[in-house]
Amino acid sequence: MIVNIVTGYLGSGKTTLIQHLVRQLALRERVAVLVGEFGEVGIDGALLAQDAPDVLELGCECIYCTLSADLARQIPYVAGFLSPDRLIIEYPGVAAVQGLLAAAKVMGLHLMDHCFSIIHVIDACSFDELYARSPLFAESQICRASVLVLNKCDLVPEEKVQSLTKKIKELNPRARFVSTHQGQVSPADLQVASQTGFSSPRERKVCQRPQSAVDIPSYYSFSRKFQGTFSRIQLARLFENLSRSSIGEVVRAKGIFCCEEGWVRLDFLPSGVSLEPVTGRFHESKVLVIGSTLAAGKLTAALLDCLHKEPQGFYEDGGDRRRRVSRPAGLNRRRSPACTASGDYAGSPFRLGHDKKELSS
Repeated sequence: MIVNIVTGYLGSGKTTLIQHLVRQLALRERVAVLVGEFGEVGIDGALLAQDAPDVLELGCECIYCTLSADLARQIPYVAGFLSPDRLIIEYPGVAAVQGLLAAAKVMGLHLMDHCFSIIHVIDACSFDELYARSPLFAESQICRASVLVLNKCDLVPEEKVQSLTKKIKELNPRARFVSTHQGQVSPADLQVASQTGFSSPRERKVCQRPQSAVDIPSYYSFSRKFQGTFSRIQLARLFENLSRSSIGEVVRAKGIFCCEEGWVRLDFLPSGVSLEPVTGRFHESKVLVIGSTLAAGKLTAALLDCLHKEPQGFYEDGGDRRRRVSRPAGLNRRRSPACTASGDYAGSPFRLGHDKKELSS
């Protein structure tokens, strides 16, 4: 089984890249996708399920303490239950991949026994800002990658692409490097030989440094599900003015909304917002917002203002009860880096795709 872990900061283009891969591989490989989502309402899994029948999703309120172990625990289960030729794991943008690698090692999973690679997606538009704000986090992800994908190169000048290429290659000279736009890569671009060791003392120092809270940006998530029809114009206005509102400092928002014109996909970054038509079989509108400070009540009210008044406007708990389980004994609620402000532990994957089925380990 081929195992590809796809990492990358918020909004770098991980889901789009995986969509391109799955469409190319679907005719010759059975591909399973395991999605780790920061929050209890999954967006990426619903989008990926339109292209791959075997999509499993794990939502979590605290990346730092639970999600890595949950994902690692599901790898042998997915391998045995679905028997895929390739397993693609989409890792959350605010989680450090060393957590997943450490969890796999503790559980006795020998990923190197598979054709294994870490594909790190980098947003050419926002990398400098991320590196200035969280250099330890950025370096730790780049130095652990076996493939580096510089994405959104069409949105920056060529001089910028060249300077970023030089900087990234200096951080990890042994990784395969690919520059692209809109996540367009081929399976051949991601083929790498098994590599061991480090190419420089700097890389060894970065990769061997223990994971700590300092390495992980501290964010909270807000998620909700809705029934009814939204106004696309009002949604656009809300998210275009998000940075000037009192809702909080939002670094990423994504969602799927039922509008009068049809289903639309929301993508928000501080640099801009897009609401584009999306095709697929969706049953409800949903949104996930990530930020360092979030006024959940104000955000809920603002979203309800975009909704045509219908009964049962939204689910208060923001979670999908079909894939939520009770909190394990001994796991106490605590405010830690990258955890949601509220919600129950969600450690059971929910299979999306052609036949919905709950999985349990």
